Amino acid sequence: MKTNSNTVDSNKNIDLTRDVCADGICCFMSIPREQTHLGIWRRFLKRGNAIDGIKLLYTTLQAKDIIYNPCRCLNFYLKEVNTHNGSTLQVLLRCGIFGKRCRPYTCKEFPDKTDSFMYDIPAPCVYNEYIASENYLTLKHKQVFRLFYAIKDDRKLLGKIFPGYPAEETRKKLNHYNEIARISAIWNEKPAEYFLLEVPRSECVLYTSTVHPKIEGIKQAYNLWQGHIESWLERHYGSKWHDHLDRAIDQEENRLKRIK
Repeated sequence: MKTNSNTVDSNKNIDLTRDVCADGICCFMSIPREQTHLGIWRRFLKRGNAIDGIKLLYTTLQAKDIIYNPCRCLNFYLKEVNTHNGSTLQVLLRCGIFGKRCRPYTCKEFPDKTDSFMYDIPAPCVYNEYIASENYLTLKHKQVFRLFYAIKDDRKLLGKIFPGYPAEETRKKLNHYNEIARISAIWNEKPAEYFLLEVPRSECVLYTSTVHPKIEGIKQAYNLWQGHIESWLERHYGSKWHDHLDRAIDQEENRLKRIK
């Protein structure tokens, strides 16, 4: 993974900067079953705060929600920032053992490593698709899906994720912002209250490589992940899926010509 050389060591004071962990969504998705990849690193491991109640929620109007748990090394922090629309909360993700230069091997070069779950799926990673154009998303997914950080309303967790603020003050701030929703959910048969903070569509957390480059358009994505995309299109459109693909490519190309 490419990351800033100034990544914070979790054993030191948190230096809140404007950048985010270059792993981004990978900290939730590049985890083998039961997270067994950390066995040999146990003596280095300082358990991250995200494991206490941070989840990634993938949701659309017409499909079942998908929940991702974080890597147990992941630290999750909130920072208050000022924008031209007023103040808002920004999420900072930090790998708890990266500063020791001994990250689990499965995290490096995800999703291109042969033992990562994405390697066996000839498809773009979910975050690559998340920031793709609506032309691509509405063709493949038939709608624009959304990603949220789900923050458990738990005093122990809330006391860890906003440096300088106690749990009750963090709860007040999460309740203050209109863009943050509050839900009741039952995950793993455990009911709890969660704050939902939408994941920004920012390229700064996107891992790219020759195998998983940024999605620039429908034709490029189809040429790269043909079989995977075809199966989605056939599921949505039946035997006429190719007509929908050709039409979407033409519409996208005409739109780009008008922009130029």
